[in-house]
Amino acid sequence: MFHAPRPAVRGLALSAAAALLLTACGGVVKDEKSADDRVAEIPDAELVAPIAGMDCTEGTAPTGDPIVVGGSLSLTGPLAPTGTLHDAVAELVVDWVNECGGIDGRPLEWKVIDDQSTPATVTSNYERLIGDEVDFVMGPYGGAATLAGAGPVTRAGYAYPTATNGAPDKLIGENHFPAWQMGGVDDPAHMFDAQAQTLLDALESSGNPPESAFFATAKFPTTLSYRGSVVTALEGAGTTIEGDVEYDLGTTDFSSIAIRIQNADPDLVYLGGIGADVTNLYQAFDAIGYEPRSIYVSLPAPAAVAALGDKADGMMISSIYEDNPPLGDTPVARYFTKAYSEVAQQDDLFPFVETQAAASLAAWQILLTGITEGGVDNAAVIAWLNANEVDTIVGTLNFDGFNNYGIDINRVAQVQDGKRVLVWPEDVAGAELDYNP
Repeated sequence: MFHAPRPAVRGLALSAAAALLLTACGGVVKDEKSADDRVAEIPDAELVAPIAGMDCTEGTAPTGDPIVVGGSLSLTGPLAPTGTLHDAVAELVVDWVNECGGIDGRPLEWKVIDDQSTPATVTSNYERLIGDEVDFVMGPYGGAATLAGAGPVTRAGYAYPTATNGAPDKLIGENHFPAWQMGGVDDPAHMFDAQAQTLLDALESSGNPPESAFFATAKFPTTLSYRGSVVTALEGAGTTIEGDVEYDLGTTDFSSIAIRIQNADPDLVYLGGIGADVTNLYQAFDAIGYEPRSIYVSLPAPAAVAALGDKADGMMISSIYEDNPPLGDTPVARYFTKAYSEVAQQDDLFPFVETQAAASLAAWQILLTGITEGGVDNAAVIAWLNANEVDTIVGTLNFDGFNNYGIDINRVAQVQDGKRVLVWPEDVAGAELDYNP
């Protein structure tokens, strides 16, 4: 039931991801099984409603006019390796809800338009969707895209759930409901402090924090904001910044950056990269025979990390969710793990749930909860969400802070023996951080 056709353009292929795979349960393992074998080993899970308060009666076909959710996503262009993942989750959720009998008996429908990774196209896409009178919208992928879509969506009075962490220090409004929450503050100048402190705390938990660091960052709103806060935090802790360079979005040749990193030979390489940047950086490392002592990557596409195989071992990654207990050990999480693996495998996407897929589901859980509680009415949905908490796969979220970011849920994941696992904070960790530069 989770095999609807998708756009042909996808991220890095599943065959590239096969070198680095993660299981559906907690615990760290390493083996040489194929992606097909590992997907087949994910246990079946009982069909449950994706949110609390929604009925789920398997085999009851929804009827009547569909509830249409529209969205703009980067199905092509440099953001496609991650944008297509969010489209796959959207299709899965629609199938999931309809398999449960719909929303109050009405079917759910997803209408997506490719923005080609171009913010100006995002704006026109939402104008078009609103002109087509979709019932609700789902936000796009990426900080610049989130801001580009906010104008027409807010003016039209639509709720604006987002799966990306967007540009949280840029005001959108009370209609904004982010799943990837950060900051949890009233002052936008400090929106990124908490995520930087989380990384610093994780490094210090090793007893051997980095004495030196080199920063290479894509010119992208979120990655640049992340970088600034982490530089401040590390410098405050006594780390020497040996280099700090920015590169254009879509860069594929990292040879000059790799040489600069090699010359500095820092304890920690901080890559403020998205999509396939980490794959391209390691290709440049290979060309000069360099291996970083340790590396942290902010927003990589899952398959880009997987494509590195054993080279990714020890890599630290920004995360809000990995498929380990306690977050991964709920009926909804178990069902999503199995269903997503089947959809992603079919579409040549990284076939295991990690932070991007979980954030995408959480955004849909926010919207679905708002519709269940407020009805098919954007004003009522906005009012209900602003007054209540929502249980999601990434945790319980509220919308009380600046730009409706209620808490900070940024976490640190690490690749350990072929599995992505949360290592910090301790209350959600599936393993201890292994860090010894």
